[in-house]
Amino acid sequence: MPLFEYQCNACGRRFEALVVGSRKPACPRCAGEDLEKQFSTFGMGASGRGFGTGVSAAASCSTGGG
Repeated sequence: MPLFEYQCNACGRRFEALVVGSRKPACPRCAGEDLEKQFSTFGMGASGRGFGTGVSAAASCSTGGG
């Protein structure tokens, strides 16, 4: 399920919401529906390695055997 970040234009709260289908989320603080979708960042390890390095899990786990 897609996880999106939003900012409420009524109270300014920034929050994440799971969006299923065409459902529109509401602000958890004020229940406002005037929301602005934010650019999201994804988590990375402290070393900066892992997700986003361009190496797929399949490639890094390959045994090379047949």
